[in-house]
Amino acid sequence: MKSIKILPLLLLLFLFSCGKLATTPEDKKSVDEILKFYGGYVETMKGVQTLNGKTSDFFEVEIKESKLINNQPQRAISNAANIAFIVSQNQKPGEYDVIKTKLLLSDGASFTKSFTQKELQEVKDIYPEVEKINSFLLNKNYSGILEMFDPKFKPKEEVAKEALSGMDSKGGSITKIQFQGFEFIDDANLGNIVVIREVGVRDHVFPFINIAFDRKTKKLLNIEFP
Repeated sequence: MKSIKILPLLLLLFLFSCGKLATTPEDKKSVDEILKFYGGYVETMKGVQTLNGKTSDFFEVEIKESKLINNQPQRAISNAANIAFIVSQNQKPGEYDVIKTKLLLSDGASFTKSFTQKELQEVKDIYPEVEKINSFLLNKNYSGILEMFDPKFKPKEEVAKEALSGMDSKGGSITKIQFQGFEFIDDANLGNIVVIREVGVRDHVFPFINIAFDRKTKKLLNIEFP
């Protein structure tokens, strides 16, 4: 049963109006979309937090008994990010300063992550580039992908085309690609990056796809199929 829980802190009642604390249609839509994607059980909570002297309003999602999440414990960060992204996509712009996600895993472990409005907007802004790459992958336009690379990290054309076409021959052509979250990483070789986590649908396998972008320039740095 989906529910909105209000933090039992009197401070919150003074900082939020009753209308703000009430469950909104956007809140309900966010939960419906999360359940559609992950299944399981979802509870939500909204309130105010103060960190380093800054007060922010937040929306928190707690999810448990999701088979998809439990089967991918190594992707907890990106799944948490995906849930936050789903919420942000279904809310009015600027509705919440922070979106929190808490994953309760089947082994008793839990994972909690917070995402600011600025971080989520950063991913929204780069998503058209992701869609462009996805279109090139689906249509086997490998030259188009290569043109999107930052020149410093652009692979050799013959090597890249051979690798991509080889995967198509071995596993079948990609027929669908699904966004499954993101992760901000400081990489020793690539620098400050955002990695978009996706999964492809092929004839025989469902490969993960990781797409790395420079957070400052928004240029493509790397694509891998781990």
